[in-house]
Amino acid sequence: MAQVNPAILSACIVLYVAVQIGVGLYVARGVKTEQDYFLAGRRMGIVPISISIFATWFGAETIMGSAGAIATDGLAGARAEPFGYAICLFAMAFLVAGAFRARGYANLADFFRDRFDHRSELAAALITILVSTIWAAAQLLALAALLEAALHVPAQATLIGATLVVIVYTSMAGIEGDIYTDVIQACVLVVGLVLVLFAVAGHMGGFGAMLASIEPAQLSLLGEGESWLGQIDSWAIPILGSLVTQEAIARFLSTRTPKMARDATLMAGGMYLLLGFVPVLIALAGVHAFPVGEDSDAFLPNLAAQTLPPWLYVLFAGALLSAVMSTTNSNVLSVSSLMSLNVLSRLHATAGPRTRLQVARLSTIGAGIAAYLIASSGQTIYELIALTSVWGQAGLLVAVMAGLWSSYGGPRASLWAIIACMAVNLWTLTIDPMLALMRGPDAVGAGEAFALLVAGEAPTMEGYFLVSLIVSALAYVAGAETEVRAQPAAD
Repeated sequence: MAQVNPAILSACIVLYVAVQIGVGLYVARGVKTEQDYFLAGRRMGIVPISISIFATWFGAETIMGSAGAIATDGLAGARAEPFGYAICLFAMAFLVAGAFRARGYANLADFFRDRFDHRSELAAALITILVSTIWAAAQLLALAALLEAALHVPAQATLIGATLVVIVYTSMAGIEGDIYTDVIQACVLVVGLVLVLFAVAGHMGGFGAMLASIEPAQLSLLGEGESWLGQIDSWAIPILGSLVTQEAIARFLSTRTPKMARDATLMAGGMYLLLGFVPVLIALAGVHAFPVGEDSDAFLPNLAAQTLPPWLYVLFAGALLSAVMSTTNSNVLSVSSLMSLNVLSRLHATAGPRTRLQVARLSTIGAGIAAYLIASSGQTIYELIALTSVWGQAGLLVAVMAGLWSSYGGPRASLWAIIACMAVNLWTLTIDPMLALMRGPDAVGAGEAFALLVAGEAPTMEGYFLVSLIVSALAYVAGAETEVRAQPAAD
């Protein structure tokens, strides 16, 4: 087991973080306008954008959460890794990336303003801000936990430190600094995972023995006793639920041409599919040599600690930090873009270039502070990811796909789809699970039911994402038809 000198590990982490901040400050020298800040002046090439999209999506939940789930339940435990999310990126490349870049949008909400109206723009912006802020809070918790374990300092202090690091280099350099630090983080991440792969193979007697240890039952993509509805939903969430996420959109909108936007997203999907197999393979084989333990999320870090020599374990710790930091800064910058360009659109329209840039940076700082406040409210907030990651996403997806590829539907259709989706999410992800806990022989009170919900221990309706998708589509059609019928009267 790796016995790392805490002083050496602390020094390496401090040095690594200093490099990230240094890159951010260096890039910040060229940030003169709001377009530089949020879109890197639309001058980025395919390679850095593809790596950045990959790094943003290949977060801590992939390395820690999914690896633990696969070690426990085989591929059925986390079939989204890497298949579902790779398919999503391929679909995003063909359905969204080129079209959005060709129209010159700055973010997701810009599409809603251009295609529908300001109310739809605000609805899309506010939903995405809420989800991205909670995601950032969860990532800050993960980052603080890693720093706490490495530096042996109180959790609250590491949380403050993690927040400051993210705010400093993200607020100064914007998306370009974010992209270049993503490239660094992706390299460290891939090297760290490959080292663990080779270490596990060596421990198990070579790659042949490692692969031979994988049992056929582990390779099933179907969960035991899972209904067909649950199976479809488990694929729909990663493929469709993430198809119009601001974090990826911000990156491919920074490319020079629509073709580059499409090709960079395709390359990111290929990287995700290829490199995503590394933690999957480690989990499938490693579980036969190392027990999962009570905390499945800690499976991969514990395995690394038991197989890597101390100096390589330091690099793996850097890989974990990279995964978390890459996702966190993307979330924070997404919130900043939507807040500055869309929610504060009136100020944006009347302010000068310098003021706009200042507002952009202040919005980033505000997003970081908001994420910190949510994160510091309690560790159980990490469980809220499962509840918030799909909130409103089906409604946004329906409006984007219908509005981008057809002239059918207007502002009413868009708003109805979003509102219907939020209502369904409220019922299926909060009210219905709580009611299920409050009835029957083991019924609990409302307070305890809510606590169990937040802790991720409440039963979730099967097919909840599909239900929200269907209801959103029906609401969009209903809104569009009322608009069509009202049109002759208006004429």
